[in-house]
Amino acid sequence: MTSSINNNRCKLLVLDLDINQISTDDLRTFFISYGSVEWIKTFPESSSAIIYFASYLIVDRLVNYRTCVIGQSIVRLRRFRLEQDNWHIDSHTLSVKLTTSSYSNSVLTEAALLYCFRDYQSYINRLDIINENKALISFSYHDYVDQIVLMPSTMFIIDGAPLVFERIMEKIKKTSRWDQPSAPLTTKPVLSVRDPVAHKLISHIEYLTKQLREQPSYSRDKIERLEAEVFILKNENAELKSKYELKSNKNIEQRLTVLENISNRFVNKQYYPNQRQRSNSNEKRSKRQRNYKIHDDFSDSP
Repeated sequence: MTSSINNNRCKLLVLDLDINQISTDDLRTFFISYGSVEWIKTFPESSSAIIYFASYLIVDRLVNYRTCVIGQSIVRLRRFRLEQDNWHIDSHTLSVKLTTSSYSNSVLTEAALLYCFRDYQSYINRLDIINENKALISFSYHDYVDQIVLMPSTMFIIDGAPLVFERIMEKIKKTSRWDQPSAPLTTKPVLSVRDPVAHKLISHIEYLTKQLREQPSYSRDKIERLEAEVFILKNENAELKSKYELKSNKNIEQRLTVLENISNRFVNKQYYPNQRQRSNSNEKRSKRQRNYKIHDDFSDSP
């Protein structure tokens, strides 16, 4: 195994790997579907592995996935990194140094760097010139830094002088969640790692894995609970419907009763006046007859 740039571009770095659960054969079986695998080497002390493919284009495709699930473990996929102690750390900052030579008086300028990194210019967040031979470039995504470091030195030249690159490890802010004390899910750690940052990352991945495993049962319970609530709502709706229909029937009956009472009162008003008129006419007739009889009696007297 050589450590040339071209060879390093064909290496895929697999991080957060459970060496006790995933073997070299498991890795080969999983990644062989993406392309020809030349060799695999595991690193138990850092819970990682290097997979060497026949072409760097396979690595370019795999790193775009960022993560994948092998067995029951979630692993991170990265390009090969030269400094093994910092394999687990993603860096967004690139240190750029201009190699000095007796035949060149070149200096680093913002315009020269932007032209040199014209293919990555849209991904640059910040560019700081430290001095005439050194600068720092911050990118929006860590893979651009990893990609540039593995590029041949002939691709980045300013006035005939090649540039030298190095990944810069950002300091973790105190407010970051990774700066909090690690709290593994089990008393016995699943992965034995020496790097504290890697241990915190692995603990968080174990927590996410547990959530993913519990997700199906939680969704099933939630669906059953919703179905029970729908059943109860249907029963309540039927109950309310029957009550509404009963109430409507009662209202109709009450309205019919009121209409009947009104009709009866109207009939009575028409009947009683007629009866009084007939009684009045009878009384007048009887009075006339009595008057007539009295008059006749007086006329017949001597």
